[in-house]
Amino acid sequence: MSSLVALWERLSSLGVDHLGVDERSTGEARRVRLTNQSAAIGTVSCGSFAAVYAIAGPRFFAPMLANLIAVALLLAALFFSQRGARSLSKALVLVPVNLVVVVASMLLGGRVGFLYYLFVTAVVAFLLFSTKQWALRVAFALLSAACCVVALVVPTQSAIAALISPAAATVIDVASALCVLATVMIIVHLFTGDTTRAEVRLAAEHERSERLLLNILPGAISARLKENGEAIADGFANVTVLFADLVGFTELSQKLTPAELVAMLNRTFSAFDDLAERFRVEKIKTIGDCYMVAAGLPEETTDHVEVIARMALEMRETLVRINQEGGYSLRIRIGLHTGPVVAGVIGKRKFIYDLWGDTVNTASRMESSGSPGDIQVTREVADRLQGQFELEARGRIQVKGKGEMETFLLNGERAAKQAVAPPG
Repeated sequence: MSSLVALWERLSSLGVDHLGVDERSTGEARRVRLTNQSAAIGTVSCGSFAAVYAIAGPRFFAPMLANLIAVALLLAALFFSQRGARSLSKALVLVPVNLVVVVASMLLGGRVGFLYYLFVTAVVAFLLFSTKQWALRVAFALLSAACCVVALVVPTQSAIAALISPAAATVIDVASALCVLATVMIIVHLFTGDTTRAEVRLAAEHERSERLLLNILPGAISARLKENGEAIADGFANVTVLFADLVGFTELSQKLTPAELVAMLNRTFSAFDDLAERFRVEKIKTIGDCYMVAAGLPEETTDHVEVIARMALEMRETLVRINQEGGYSLRIRIGLHTGPVVAGVIGKRKFIYDLWGDTVNTASRMESSGSPGDIQVTREVADRLQGQFELEARGRIQVKGKGEMETFLLNGERAAKQAVAPPG
């Protein structure tokens, strides 16, 4: 049974690999598979009729020959499908049925039930050709209609028809109707089965795309961008921004292979990503070996300064652990500032949720003017953290582009505060 299933799948997939991405997305793969499946079903059906006519004797040579010709055409349909000649393949699937029905009806009488198959070909024509190929749909539907008219109108001159008794004609009529019904159900099952599988794959791809998009943009921003497709800009009065830089990264990059370097950087930033998720802050971007996050957006919060401070301390401890496990000697330099920012998404490609404003520049200067292993914060941040965190006044320092600024070093969280159980 498994070998038959494998054979069926190989026959069904003939020519699918010739399709481009755009053609697959429009459902052409399902139509190619249905073409192959219809050709296979038709080959078995016409071959069976040919065998029956051969057994019935020489008088049935004409319908036997018609069915053998139909088998040849259906096999040719599979051949051309494999080579990407899709329209020719579809035509070769539809023509044999009309041929066989006309010949059989002319020999046995137009009202023995074979005409039911013409309705199948008309319906299948609409399944095999796309809406853009409406002319081919109509052409093959008209061909089936013409064959039906010929079989009904042209009088039967065959001596074979005289041998068919009313009872035999009724049996053939009922058998044809049942066979057509079964054929329609099989074709619909095959087509809808492929459609369902395509929809499942599409849903999975959509979910994967949504996850990737949410890894790039906040959920609310992603929804707005998909709805409007325009630049997004929001102002926030109170946001805390963190910049972190790996000190010693350049020297380490000269000792590691490219693969080892990327693995180390990925491991480090992935650990920082886990912290960002745990503290519910927004990762903005990485630039080389620099990492940037912010709290207080896109949903405004009141504890954004404290949250970023805790994350900064955790980042420093995380790097110590990574150094111990990997045998590195990296150190981290972190800068914090809080204040108003503008946040949004601009451009047409490779979207990023970014921040602009003096708060961002100041946080960056706190990082670049700090010392390895230190977390340097501004007076605005220190005022918010007083009483909850250990702060060390660094005094006034010269900051590029800012002049003299009073800064502090964040050394840790007060023990009394740490002893308090987190809410929930």
